[in-house]
Amino acid sequence: MLYEIALEMPERDAALTDRQAVELLQAEFALANNAARFDILSGDDIGFYVVSRSTPQEGVARYDVELELRERDPRLDYDGALKLLRRAFQDANNASYFVRVSSDEIAVTLLSRAPVADVASQRLAA
Repeated sequence: MLYEIALEMPERDAALTDRQAVELLQAEFALANNAARFDILSGDDIGFYVVSRSTPQEGVARYDVELELRERDPRLDYDGALKLLRRAFQDANNASYFVRVSSDEIAVTLLSRAPVADVASQRLAA
């Protein structure tokens, strides 16, 4: 499945460039994922791709991210996926992952969720 998500958070270091901030977020996700903080979503590797970073208000950053994963439960619906996604980020945050990125909680919004094959064919058609 391909999850398109938005992560909003108060940034710990607003002086970072977009590239530095994205690399730091990707590194923190990799650490949290390797520590099994996202196993609630998938037992396989999860692809984590930052599409963009913006600062809609001072001190708060928004990252548009794509997660590519194989869901543990194929019967999972949108609400169930959002619940698990938020729980995984909360668990990682509670375990001090993402502390180098954010000074507080990370707000997680699931923008879309679709099978990878469907997304790929839509992108080819566009």
